[in-house]
Amino acid sequence: MKKRKMQKGILICLSLFLTIYFAGCVDNSNRNPVVTLTINSDNENLNENGEGIGGTIQIELYPDKAPNSVAYFIDFIMNKTYDNFSVSKVFSGSIVQFGDPWMSKRIHTEIEGEFKENGYEGNDVEFKRGTVGLDRFVKDDYNSASGDFFILLSDEAGKSYTGKYAAIGEVISGMEVLEKISNIKCYPDYEPVYSIRTLSTTVDLKGVTYEKPITRERRTYPGVNTD
Repeated sequence: MKKRKMQKGILICLSLFLTIYFAGCVDNSNRNPVVTLTINSDNENLNENGEGIGGTIQIELYPDKAPNSVAYFIDFIMNKTYDNFSVSKVFSGSIVQFGDPWMSKRIHTEIEGEFKENGYEGNDVEFKRGTVGLDRFVKDDYNSASGDFFILLSDEAGKSYTGKYAAIGEVISGMEVLEKISNIKCYPDYEPVYSIRTLSTTVDLKGVTYEKPITRERRTYPGVNTD
């Protein structure tokens, strides 16, 4: 009887030790928010290989590199702006852009660009395959980001963006979904023939609270300049 009690006690102590040991091995240092984009899976939306477009894309955001840009992105997610958000441009094997050129989302704000050419030194993220960046509504206006974003599909494409656009994160899963989107049929202006959009966009903040972004009133709309 005493032997059994002793064995049971040893097993309990061993179990407690292993629990504490493995808990200590878990990496809790990475508290970067993770975004999940669920892409529509309408089988009528086919790429050139006849494959249906659908699935999920996960993005790790970098608030330490572009804090206001990330806060801006998160704010759109929390406000459901990025639900039913369209793929607006596709450059095969290079870039997939999500945007609202039709102004259906009524985005009336913009932010200053957090990247080197705009005088911001804190963002040293290199654009490469999987990098997520905020697009500028006006190419020559570094402070015209107003919600559109893009994801790179190649390292080569990134050479034209590093230091010139605000990198906000990186795809950590779902590149195969973007590859399928990349092969979809497009009009001459690179707009997809078929409607590809997010069904939902969510974010895991990992217990961190983010302040509201610093924004200003949007100055430029499709066909209109308010300056």
